[in-house]
Amino acid sequence: MPSLASRYTDSTVQRDKRLLPFEIVDKDTKPYIEVDIKGERKSFAPEEISAMVLTKMKEVAEAFLGKEIGNAVVTVPGAPQAVK
Repeated sequence: MPSLASRYTDSTVQRDKRLLPFEIVDKDTKPYIEVDIKGERKSFAPEEISAMVLTKMKEVAEAFLGKEIGNAVVTVPGAPQAVK
């Protein structure tokens, strides 16, 4: 999926869009994710997708813990560095 800082013309976006099960479209030079939802075509910025994922993570955590969560830390492992 495109990163938040990607441009639609970036080579990684162009390469990856062939591998993804959804459309990546150019909207103001940014890569937007375009999907059909209940018969309606919608497009989302990478920031919107990230917000949806974080919201779902919070809902799942609250259901698991049985209480509301106010603060959390989410860690993401870094990408492996290319070996030269």
